[in-house]
Amino acid sequence: ENFLPLGRRLESTRHSSPRAGMELLSLSQLLAAVTGANLKTAVLAFAVAYVIAAVFVFRSSWPFGWMGGGAGRSSAWSKQKAKDTKSEEESEVFPEPMAKGDLTVPELKLHDGSNSLLPVLLAAKGVIYDVTRGRDFYGKGGPYNGFAGIDCSRALAKVSLDAKDLNDDVTDLYAAERDVLNDWVRKFEDKYPVVGVLRGGAFDKSS
Repeated sequence: ENFLPLGRRLESTRHSSPRAGMELLSLSQLLAAVTGANLKTAVLAFAVAYVIAAVFVFRSSWPFGWMGGGAGRSSAWSKQKAKDTKSEEESEVFPEPMAKGDLTVPELKLHDGSNSLLPVLLAAKGVIYDVTRGRDFYGKGGPYNGFAGIDCSRALAKVSLDAKDLNDDVTDLYAAERDVLNDWVRKFEDKYPVVGVLRGGAFDKSS
């Protein structure tokens, strides 16, 4: 018996134990049925989660970007979003531009961003710039608000927000610090309108 070919031994076993074969077949069918049901449920759950994530997280009108021109729709949405953002920025209300003219140190101080009805001004190397359009940076609560309302040449040169540096004393600056200050001035000249010069400051040569 042990020396029978493997196929004959299996066949013999199958014919001699029909009940065992039936039980094994039923168990296999049951396992397949359970696995198949779970697989369908998992696929359905994944599909629903993907659609929700695409619509509410990625804001895509058609979440399946790899089907049916989804990339085009995503690109169109991005362009529309950029257009809306630009419109919001353009519709933001700013005070009237500062009239051209020189200011004294106390007059400049009034434009430190604490009054939202006034333009935000700062001076660098004795020249006053209207930085109202950058009030998110230089206005009240902005990271560089300390520069507003004063000649902040020293602070710019040292890239410092320390109170001891918020002034126009540049007599002891290193050459590298003067270069940094000049870079800031070029930035202001390119980006913001010049109002005038600061009277009574360290750079005032009229007195």
